[in-house]
Formats: sequence, structure tokens, C-alpha cells
Amino acid sequence: MHFNKIPFLLVLLAATNCFSQNDARTDIRDVTKLNFFDPGISYEKRIGKLQSLTAQAFLSTAIYIGYSDALANTSGIDVYPALSLQYRYYYNAAKRNAKGKRTEMNSLNYVTGIAEVDFYREQLSFTEDDLRTLKVVGIAWGLQRNYPKRFSLDLSVGLGYVFSKQTTINDAGELLTETTGAVTNIGQIGLGFWLNKRD
Repeated sequence: MHFNKIPFLLVLLAATNCFSQNDARTDIRDVTKLNFFDPGISYEKRIGKLQSLTAQAFLSTAIYIGYSDALANTSGIDVYPALSLQYRYYYNAAKRNAKGKRTEMNSLNYVTGIAEVDFYREQLSFTEDDLRTLKVVGIAWGLQRNYPKRFSLDLSVGLGYVFSKQTTINDAGELLTETTGAVTNIGQIGLGFWLNKRD
């Protein structure tokens, strides 16, 4: 049986093009962001379908409020440099597409594994301090929204384990250093701008 090959090829190409566009709408891309809340820069690299690695260098902000009989109120804000690495899996691309919601620039929900290192100085005595690292590993749920006018919102909450070296002074006046750790809540509010070229 003979048939005209040109219309058949046009239909095949159109179907392939539609499929590839639809597939692109349910995947993610590389994104670079500049954050002003926990100021720093982050780079998200696509490593597989709906999967990425996100590296971030930023200034971590810690707010603490406490009370002790010896020191009375102990509250303040600490700001120190930090690095983090996240593996992200985005899970709701098809659902957002079906509802006509924005998915461009990885505007999706995700689950993530987090590893973070914070660098701070610990006061050992009145005349001596030491550079220390605070390490956090954990898992979290998050959402990212990168809007057309470049504004970026990235929120995450989860559970982790934090550990670091801590120095105390014993009754003999000697400095004792030990590694301490604890289960902790983890969370991040990222506000900033995405820097990619517009499509």
C-alpha cells in the first residue's frame, strides 16, 4: 500500500515536538540565586529528572533567648558564615501543570537531604578564642517559587542532628573540649532574586 510520506512525517514531528515540550514542563533546570535574607548565593544543578543538587554559601543568622541564675537574660543574634549542600527531589510538577500553575524555574515542592557547616568563633577564655564548626545533617520538606519578575521564595522545615565541639572549664580551671550533639528542628527562609537569563 502506498501513502504520501510528507504528511505522515509532519504529524510525527508535531507529536514529537508536543511530547518534548510537555516533558520539559515537568522537569527542572539549573538556577542561580542571590539571597538577601540569610544573605548569600546559591546554585542549583539539575542531576536527573526532577532531581537537583543545591550548593549555597551564606551568612547564617541565629537568634537565641535564654535565662540563667548566674547570667540572668542571655539573648542575642549571631551571624556567621556557612556552607550547605542539598539533594532535592521535586514531586508535584504534573499536579501544578494540570492546575495551570507556574512550574518554571523549579517553582515546585520538594523533599531534601541537607548537610550544612557553620563557622563560628568560641570564646575559650578572656584572652583566647577558637574557630569552630557547627555541623547539621537532616531531612526537610520545602517549596520554592521563582516568580516572573525575578523574586524568589524558598521555604523548608524538617528534622536534623547538630553536632560540634564545645569547650568548658572544669573545677581545676582546665579547658576541656568534647563533641556534643542533639536532635534539632531545622528550617530556612530564603528570600532573594534568581539571576538566570530570561527565556
